[in-house]
Amino acid sequence: MFGERFARRWQRAGLIDESALSRIVAWENAHRRPVWLWLVTSLGALAIGLGILAVVGANWEDIPAWVKLSVDLAVTALLAAAVFVFWWRDLAWPREIAALLLFGLVLSGIALVGQVYQLQSPAWHALVLWLALCTPFLALTTTTRLLGTVWAIAMAVTWFAAADALVDLLRQIGILPAGFDSHWSSFQLQKLIAWLLVCLLIAIASVRRLWPPAREQGKWLLQVSLAALVVVTSLSAALDQSSVAWGALALGLVAALIAGAGLLAGSIVGRRRGPLVWLGLSFMAWAIGMFPLGDDSLTQDVSRALLFIAYWAALGWLASRNGWRVLFAVAFTMIGLRLLIVYFEAIGGLTATGLGLIGGGVLCLALAAAGWRLTRRIPRLPSGAAS
Repeated sequence: MFGERFARRWQRAGLIDESALSRIVAWENAHRRPVWLWLVTSLGALAIGLGILAVVGANWEDIPAWVKLSVDLAVTALLAAAVFVFWWRDLAWPREIAALLLFGLVLSGIALVGQVYQLQSPAWHALVLWLALCTPFLALTTTTRLLGTVWAIAMAVTWFAAADALVDLLRQIGILPAGFDSHWSSFQLQKLIAWLLVCLLIAIASVRRLWPPAREQGKWLLQVSLAALVVVTSLSAALDQSSVAWGALALGLVAALIAGAGLLAGSIVGRRRGPLVWLGLSFMAWAIGMFPLGDDSLTQDVSRALLFIAYWAALGWLASRNGWRVLFAVAFTMIGLRLLIVYFEAIGGLTATGLGLIGGGVLCLALAAAGWRLTRRIPRLPSGAAS
């Protein structure tokens, strides 16, 4: 087993003695879990579930509508009662599993009602109703990273599904100009909608950390949201832009301020500066990326490459100041990859390509060596980036 293998490595390295090794091995043996039996059990349960679905699907048209709705409501009520009982008895994982099943069943119930009564409406209506019904009980009864991640994914799916309606609303109230493209092919729309989403998630995750039972879940959601913030900002720096909507920039600034207020409210005193600087750097890079950087393709490519490298260099500097070794290593890697891409974009022909491969390989090795030396100099702090 993995625990025993690592313990023996530590014993051979002189980090622990034979007595400590024996205690570690005994503890691992006492807490060994039958993973393979759990896998077989899960496969059996999955097979039964798929079999039931197959039988029901084959006879779906012959089942009366009232039977479908009655069974759905009964199972939903039973799962809701199970969540309450498990919460009352403080049974963590049974409660989380029941809540996850109830979360999915509510969505299927909404879809079933729409099918039975032939309701014609956009899909985001059902998704918004789903989140409105489920978010309160998920917030009160679930505290694990798994349920937090599932909720965040559901939130993202709902948000992007309602993107066109959101843009229409912003246009009607005058925040966005009438000519603002609401089609998904517009990079401007993608950058704006994604930025608003990650800022909202940062604010929610920060506030979530204020509740002691869900502190770890909130911390995990904040880490995921900050990672998503980096992705959104990097895409804003990399994707070309034909025009700029000042209303979109103003709305992005408001969203950043809301996220910053959440960080101030939910972070521990003395550990707020790092995430706030992270957010500020990301907003500046995102906002610059909303402008058309140059009149010709060459100028745009060079400008966006420099913006991308500057953003990740700033993140690397922030990571080195706060002891975030993983972020520093990722920043160094991203800068190296972008330089490598620039290197290949500047060459052509088979001979030049071969020389480019050699030069790019040497560049990667040099960057890896420099990054390794610099990473080892950064002290590993107990607090994470989201602390």
